[in-house]
Amino acid sequence: MKKLAKFLVLTLLAGILLLGPAAEVCAGFDVTYLVTKNEGEKANDEDRAAAYAYLVDHMNTLKKLYDLSPEGCKRMNEVFYQANVFIADNDMTVGQLVTYVNEVETNLTQAAQSNVKGAEKFLFITNNTAIPTASYGQSVNVGFSVVNLGMALMQDVLITPVVDTDVSKWPFDITTAEDVRKVFRLEPVRDPAKEAEFAQPVSWNFRVSKDALTGTYPIKFHAKYYRDGEIEETDLITYIDINGAPGSGHLNEGSTPDGKTSTPRIIVTGFTTDPGEVYAGDTFMLTITVQNTASSTAVSNIQFDLKAAKEGTGDSAVEAFLPTSGSATIFVKQIPAGGTADLSIEMTARSDLTQKPYVVELDAAYEDEKNNPYTASTSVSIPIKQKARVDTGDAEILPASIEVGGSSNIMFPIYNKGKTTLYNVSVEFEADSITGGSTFLGKLDPGATGNVDATVTGISETMDDGTVMAKISYEDESGNVTVIEKELILYVMMSNYEDGMIDYGDWDGDMMEEPKKFPWAILIGGIAAIVVAGVVVAVILSRKKKKKALQQELDSLDDDDNDFEE
Repeated sequence: MKKLAKFLVLTLLAGILLLGPAAEVCAGFDVTYLVTKNEGEKANDEDRAAAYAYLVDHMNTLKKLYDLSPEGCKRMNEVFYQANVFIADNDMTVGQLVTYVNEVETNLTQAAQSNVKGAEKFLFITNNTAIPTASYGQSVNVGFSVVNLGMALMQDVLITPVVDTDVSKWPFDITTAEDVRKVFRLEPVRDPAKEAEFAQPVSWNFRVSKDALTGTYPIKFHAKYYRDGEIEETDLITYIDINGAPGSGHLNEGSTPDGKTSTPRIIVTGFTTDPGEVYAGDTFMLTITVQNTASSTAVSNIQFDLKAAKEGTGDSAVEAFLPTSGSATIFVKQIPAGGTADLSIEMTARSDLTQKPYVVELDAAYEDEKNNPYTASTSVSIPIKQKARVDTGDAEILPASIEVGGSSNIMFPIYNKGKTTLYNVSVEFEADSITGGSTFLGKLDPGATGNVDATVTGISETMDDGTVMAKISYEDESGNVTVIEKELILYVMMSNYEDGMIDYGDWDGDMMEEPKKFPWAILIGGIAAIVVAGVVVAVILSRKKKKKALQQELDSLDDDDNDFEE
């Protein structure tokens, strides 16, 4: 079962293992397309083979559409390998197979788009690099400073001269097999005004060949470095003016030792933008300075075409910058030998650009004094910035009123609605009545949310409307600090407790009174008093009764005595 599909898997793996990178699927295959059958039919080995062929064809199309890096091909191959094994080892209907192939097709496209050799370059030679001059047989120091115009740290930057045995391309004696220079760390330049502080110098000492021609040589160096965990590569070009031996010929015009005519060169010596910092959506003036490096030949009828890096993929890809005049072509009548010209064009940056450098390619077509046609191509990189957009959600304060010495919890979200990363996001709370609550959230990526969860303590009674100001600060890619404020309401009251005793002098009646106990002691005491009083009254009445009876008896005796005397 599935022998054909498994055979295809094993064949592919064997080719990759035996031949290495040359056997990658990105190299191309002859294919047939997936056959159309009833969706409910069970997929057979022939259908699996057709699915395999369809995916290979799609990968070849992506290879032609995108300028894939080696890492891009590797990731596409990984997606393809997993898909091929899944197709070989799982029973499915034709409909299920087609659905799965469509999913893999999407995954392959995403892998390709995320690994395109971007038009943006991050490692550059500084604009103020001097062009040295040397004569044949002399030693000369060739050096320049490199800067990181990206947003991430570069590490282990290795820079090697690109040596050539052709004296018209490499005017120095070859003395070593490799002459590499290493820069261990290259911090990103976030503020163009501080470029010099972040630049790292490198230099080489070369001896000019006795066969070197007179003229200005472009000297190429190859750089490789780590950035964001990936290896990236680029070429760096600087220049040197060489005075060759008498009769050796001129590099830029005239005849070389082999009788061929050399090319007068036009190079970019620098560029500026107005304003100096360009934000996405801005209209700016780009001025590029070019130089004719020929020492005795003028160039004329020069047509410069500017082409910005494209954003997007396929037919939807559009240039990052568009000229406001509608034309990106500049015509210069003539540049004399050794002369310069400024090329100015007004452009608008797309509003949806991400914050990074974007390359503008400059292609030149021109003629020498004998109307011989030439072309040249170079580029400049324009850093684009995005304005930060920060918002906050509703705050939750529990409790909303506290006593002096008490605490309250304040919670609210912070939203990064922009396309630039926020750094060192922190929150401070300010009011005369509270202290504490400082919160550090750190880095906040575009579209991310940071949640503030702070505790503040009351230190004095609120004497105003209870406003507490939350001050939210953050840094942009250039290290500029921005502070926004958010108003909160929190009341702090004086405590009614002092030394563990209750002071009823400030009783406001809001609290429920504690239930009173029934006065049993008073009741019992009253009853006892009544009983005692009753006893006393009874005794008194008894005594009065006895006294009255005695008096009556005495009165009776007196009456009897009176009767006897009569």
